[in-house]
Amino acid sequence: MKSSDEHLSPGEKVYPLKFLCDYVMQRREELTGYETQDLKEAIQIMHSLESLVGRLDADCQGASAIPCEKVLAARQKLVEMHDAVERHRRQLTKKGLIFEDMNHMLKQAEPLIHRMVFYDSLVNAYNRYFYVSYSTEMFHSSKGHGGLSLAFFDIDNFKQYNTDFGHETGDLVLQLVCDLIQRKLHRTQGLYLIRMGGDEFVILDEGVMDYAAFLQLLSDIRQSIVDDRSIYGRAVSISMGVANAERDAAQSTWDLYRLADARLYRAKNLGKNRVVDTGDETKEPMTEAAGTAEASKEDEGVLS
Repeated sequence: MKSSDEHLSPGEKVYPLKFLCDYVMQRREELTGYETQDLKEAIQIMHSLESLVGRLDADCQGASAIPCEKVLAARQKLVEMHDAVERHRRQLTKKGLIFEDMNHMLKQAEPLIHRMVFYDSLVNAYNRYFYVSYSTEMFHSSKGHGGLSLAFFDIDNFKQYNTDFGHETGDLVLQLVCDLIQRKLHRTQGLYLIRMGGDEFVILDEGVMDYAAFLQLLSDIRQSIVDDRSIYGRAVSISMGVANAERDAAQSTWDLYRLADARLYRAKNLGKNRVVDTGDETKEPMTEAAGTAEASKEDEGVLS
């Protein structure tokens, strides 16, 4: 099962961004041309005005009467300068409209750029670059609000799906798991599902949930995947390691990541299909018999 973006070629995916860049560069060249012309006109007007004032001053020196012809000529020159200033004003207005147009275009493209840079279209989740770019900021902003919580998980025996059924089936398992998790998260602001690579994922809580409530949510997610997700009669399950910045006295987001990773490893050693959290090493793993019972809920070849 592929996402709506997967049928696009790399060139087609990049085209919108290329179009935006080409458009902005073209408008930039227009602005540069206007700026150059405006600067030349402004310098020319300044020199003309200085010259006009100088000539009038020279003509009036020692004269017993105002030289009307000279004044009329100067008046005509001033009219011409006024027209030039008016053209300059219209050019400035035109440039302002171009800037407004460029700003509108960039705002329209911002969601597209954000999605292209920070999103994994296969599983409809954020990617590792999103984590690298924003997790430190989240770590600091969540201080005093319970601290950043991080769940690191992967899909149990994931390589076996690729080996037994092919990589498209592996992609399908990833999509099914992520779809269920996203529905559990309800797009809550401050909760993020991030694909770190392969079948490894992170769920971040930016301090919007009490840690106990976050653990309960993770437990519900783990159980729901076992109950609702199977492929070719084989139950799908995940193992999780969880850490919290305040409870674990983590000094950085990467400290938190390493703690959660170590607890994920512990969850695997304790039998998989379980959550290991801060200070917890004792929960009973799901038994093999229970796993078999869950798997038998689906007929061979049926996907839930």
